[in-house]
Amino acid sequence: MYDTEPPTDKATREWYTKFQQSVCLCAAKRTSRLGPSAETVERVRGTLVRSPKKSTHRANRELWMPQSSVWRILRKRLRVEGYRLQPLQALNPQDHNRPLHFCVDFQQRLEEDGFAKNLVFSDEATFHVCGKANRHNVRIWGTENPHAPMEHVRHSSKVSVFCAVSSCKVYGPFFFAESSVTGINYLDVLQLWLMPQLQKIVRTSFSNKTEPRHTSILTSVHTSAKLPGRWIGRASHNDSPLLPWPPRSPYLTPCNFFYGVTSRIVCTCPLCHVIYHR
Repeated sequence: MYDTEPPTDKATREWYTKFQQSVCLCAAKRTSRLGPSAETVERVRGTLVRSPKKSTHRANRELWMPQSSVWRILRKRLRVEGYRLQPLQALNPQDHNRPLHFCVDFQQRLEEDGFAKNLVFSDEATFHVCGKANRHNVRIWGTENPHAPMEHVRHSSKVSVFCAVSSCKVYGPFFFAESSVTGINYLDVLQLWLMPQLQKIVRTSFSNKTEPRHTSILTSVHTSAKLPGRWIGRASHNDSPLLPWPPRSPYLTPCNFFYGVTSRIVCTCPLCHVIYHR
């Protein structure tokens, strides 16, 4: 009738026996896959203790087990995480006390008349017109992970902005015509735009950034020539800074707060949106 063959006598007897034992003809629940033995877990733990920097691919070759099994034991059984190395600037023995000396000297100079008033901080930032943000600086606080994605457009239009801030004046913002900032165009900004304004002020102290494009040889030579003994930044033995910037020190200036306003201006500018849609 249904164009199917009837069950065999063997299948009928198996159903009858199964019904007598479990009062049900449903398929039995399959047993889960057996996990790794305690000996295998200890082997993985031992190779991790001997060499914490060993990769899972190298461990699976030494232990003769699949790489996925090694990874599963590390994450599920041993509950360990793989952390990335953080590169830091190498310190010499004489570098350890430089941050403390810098703080003491800087506080003493702040007590001098006119030093804080004539101190000029500088910084730069890059803003994407599409609203792309640095994921290291963006946080969403909550009791649960919202799993919020951050969409951005590849190779979107961007603008680099430079400004300098003192206690009584904001120099800029200066928008670079180039898409990226290099040591050459940064030196042009200092020579043609910022230094002529700073040289008009007596006893001006200039705080320069510590990135490679801001501490190139040409930039340091120009800064030392225009403001001898009146600038703060990373310096070599041939430079003449007011205070040499200590290694491994954060660079947080008032310009970071100023760029929050600039970011809103750039992202809401009608001309920027026209350029972005093109």
